[in-house]
Amino acid sequence: MYPSSCPTLQGNHDEEKGSTKEISSNAVDVSKGPTSLTPLRKILILSILCAAQFFDIFNAVASIVSLPQISEDLNFKPGTIQWILSGYTLTFASFMLVAGRIADILHPKPVFTAGFLVIGILSIPVGASVNPIMAVIFRALQGIGAAMNVPSAMALISLYFSEADQRSRAYAIYGASGAVGNVLGVVVGGVLTASASWRWVYYLLAIAMSPLAVASWFILPTHQTPPSTSRRSVDWPGVFSLTAGLTLFVFAITEGSAGGWKSARVIVTLVLSIVLLTTFLVIERIVKDPAFPTRTWSNKNFTPLFFYAWSIYWSIFVSEMQLVEIFSTLWHESALLSAVRCIPMGLTAVIASPLVGTYAPRLSRRFLLVGGQIISVAGVVLFALADTRDKYWSHIVPGMIVDMVGLSLSYVACTTVVMEGARPGEEGVVGAVMNTAYQIGATIGLTGEYHLDSGRWSGSNALVFFSRSVYYSCSQQQPAAGCIIPA
Repeated sequence: MYPSSCPTLQGNHDEEKGSTKEISSNAVDVSKGPTSLTPLRKILILSILCAAQFFDIFNAVASIVSLPQISEDLNFKPGTIQWILSGYTLTFASFMLVAGRIADILHPKPVFTAGFLVIGILSIPVGASVNPIMAVIFRALQGIGAAMNVPSAMALISLYFSEADQRSRAYAIYGASGAVGNVLGVVVGGVLTASASWRWVYYLLAIAMSPLAVASWFILPTHQTPPSTSRRSVDWPGVFSLTAGLTLFVFAITEGSAGGWKSARVIVTLVLSIVLLTTFLVIERIVKDPAFPTRTWSNKNFTPLFFYAWSIYWSIFVSEMQLVEIFSTLWHESALLSAVRCIPMGLTAVIASPLVGTYAPRLSRRFLLVGGQIISVAGVVLFALADTRDKYWSHIVPGMIVDMVGLSLSYVACTTVVMEGARPGEEGVVGAVMNTAYQIGATIGLTGEYHLDSGRWSGSNALVFFSRSVYYSCSQQQPAAGCIIPA
């Protein structure tokens, strides 16, 4: 389901941009340097980092497969079950920047371990939920743990795999572990939901991730936290305004899609979100240590690609969620069989991610950005032509494959171009913001698309409606690709 988490770059990027370790030397002080680590120790380090990526995506995908049973078991109101996913992706996006900042100030290791532990422990109350509010709240809290995992894991790979070749291979493996998590998330989530209960999806996460969080503390090399006098400060006003603004923005979209855009609650919430997000930009201009320097918007190609990035996770999440809904609700198949039918998406990502990461740097960025979106549109068109169940193998499966190949190209090209344009010393914050953009796209896409389709899954035209709505949702941002022409 997910493309590689980081592109494979070529050239002397570190020499051109400056070493991240030098820039973050106040926070990153390791008693045992990368060169002194044994090969076995590096394997263990990469394994624990990849485990975090694996379970983060496993968590998201297995939840998608479990949605129909969760909705029925907890009596979700129509148009609200998507908050199981949106709540997670919303906090994931909102807290990514502050988590990356804290990792820079202290050290990535404790932030990574804490994030691992948060997801594992909070899986227990999610599985034990007795009503929708409890489930959504703890899912949202899990998203904070995921936000702590992603930037810190990327920083740790850069720290412990300092040689260019080793780092490229480490990132490729890290990205492939996410693709494997997608495949197994679909299968294991389907098996547990069908044979036991959706609750065991989360109990399994708790059983697996909590011990791994403890193990990660001992596997990762020891670190030294800088003294408080030399630490940079956390931009709490900026963090608060950004988090509150994003939360209110998504809430307004959700309520507007469900109950209409003319209600006072929707209008007030939307206006407040715009005010808070504007306040965030103002705060970042005046504070001494901004969480997100406003000059970043002037980085080469950053602004257009920030919005371009929305379409990638938007397309992935919406397509997979609606395919599961069609298989289980319209075709009346079990959760397990619905999950099995989605496997081609994950398998394509497993194969495409490392290949794209290896060969994409040899191709034109312009070709990758535009070509990836065009290929993705071709895959969604195949969905739109699958108006009957017997077209699963002739249209839906090829559509999954083509769509994932196109999205893999788009993801790698987008991230590569943005990171190449990052100023020295700002690679970490730029990477965190781009990951935030991907999650914003997922959150808005899931929210809007679920309400667009709400209540229309019955009748002979249901699959046609699904196909057209996926095409609309995933392709409405694609024309922007034609305007993204890096110099």
